[in-house]
Amino acid sequence: MKKQSFIMGAVILMIANAVSKILGAVFKIPITYILNEEGMAVFNTAFEVYIMFLAVIISGVPFAISKVIAEYDSKQEYSKIRKTVRVSTVFLAIIGIVGSLVLYFGASFFALAMKEEKAVYAIKMISPSIFFVAVGTAYKSYYQGVSNMIPTAISQVVEAIVKVVAGFYLAILFIDLGVEKTSGGAIAGVTAGEIIATVILILMYIPEHKSGMKGKNDISSKEILVSIITVALPLLCASVVANAINVADTTLIRSRLLDAGFSPEDARYLYGAYTGYALTVFHLPVGILATLGVSILPVIAGAVAVKNHERVKTATDMAIRLVFILSIPCGIIMFTMSSEILNILFHNSSSARMLSTVAPCVIMMCVSQITAAILQSSGKIILPFFISLLGSGIKLSLSYYLIAIPEVNIYGSAISSNAAYIVIMILNLIAVKHYLGLKGNILVTIIKLIIAAAVMYTVIYFLQGPLSSINKIMYLSVLCIVSLCAYTSVLFILDVVSFKELNNLLVKNNKG
Repeated sequence: MKKQSFIMGAVILMIANAVSKILGAVFKIPITYILNEEGMAVFNTAFEVYIMFLAVIISGVPFAISKVIAEYDSKQEYSKIRKTVRVSTVFLAIIGIVGSLVLYFGASFFALAMKEEKAVYAIKMISPSIFFVAVGTAYKSYYQGVSNMIPTAISQVVEAIVKVVAGFYLAILFIDLGVEKTSGGAIAGVTAGEIIATVILILMYIPEHKSGMKGKNDISSKEILVSIITVALPLLCASVVANAINVADTTLIRSRLLDAGFSPEDARYLYGAYTGYALTVFHLPVGILATLGVSILPVIAGAVAVKNHERVKTATDMAIRLVFILSIPCGIIMFTMSSEILNILFHNSSSARMLSTVAPCVIMMCVSQITAAILQSSGKIILPFFISLLGSGIKLSLSYYLIAIPEVNIYGSAISSNAAYIVIMILNLIAVKHYLGLKGNILVTIIKLIIAAAVMYTVIYFLQGPLSSINKIMYLSVLCIVSLCAYTSVLFILDVVSFKELNNLLVKNNKG
């Protein structure tokens, strides 16, 4: 069983996630040409229903399995790990079958609930994914619980490749059958990708199942199931509420655009432009940096299980600093170069202002993700949900008011996201400080990072003019490289990161 340190595991998953997201963008670029704004609205609506439904039926279970396995691993109770995988696979397979059937036969209901009647076929095409994701989750959770991120990374990249190839092929195949069938063909690529990814995870587990993990097995299937459900149930309830809020948010955006005086076609266009272009770019760094939460889980859960409080503090401090350091330049680049990014990716910069408006939220969202993962890994399962619930209330309230203003329209959703995640981030950081403690002064670190961000922004500002005449890709590349060099230099000068610490992280295989 090959394990990696927290940093190495995070790096592996980040690379895999980056490749997956890039392939996803590669998929979205030609697909946007085929589907246009109307088709993207249908595609994204079906995908949102799928994500919502998937989250509702298995949310919390992957985290619970990984947490239970990480605790057994820290105590070297390997036979219990093996039985946990077996029990969780059966449990999730049953859930997956039920979920796929409900989503398939309830496609019309879900499409109408999302106010997008054209999404019925697309929802049916993606419904089998529920089963395969559920089964694959058992194995993925095992690997993450024992700090072996390689199988997850491999399956993720292959899944993305299959999704791109199959989705593009099927979209072209159905292109003469109308927007509903074309969108359904495109989204069927997701199902194909999930099938292959699950098969890979199972095949990679077989050698480990046959060799190793021996020892006395003194735990029943019922005990394992109870330990998983005890952790998963609060998260599942939280997810149901959170996803209901997301559905309400999507419905609210459309209805308030209509209230603002936009026609159904214009409302669909704005929603498609925002979700299909701006949010596609926005979610690239958010998805990539979410891997830090996956990597930190076995470290925190394992350290808490053996009462190693120093390791908890060290890992917490490292993870929070790392997510700040990585997310800040992402936000700055999206804010300052939104038009160039969208032009290069989609040859369409009409949603550039939307991306610039939502760009700062990438920092707050990434920090909120990692702090929520830290709190939950340490046993504070439900606290991040209540904080998130407060943020959701702020988002819905502001969206309701702002989107109905014709001059603000869809930008109200981006503005409300920024406001909500500022609150969530601050409250999560306060909770982490209170319950776990931090080795360093987070406020001082943030001030130093703001100085580094200001330097990076200034470099971009003064270089934009002189470089504006060169090729767009070269322009974006040079600005990113030079500004990131300036940003990194300031981090070392201000001692946010030291060469000694960097060497320890890269050389030592220390999970704490």
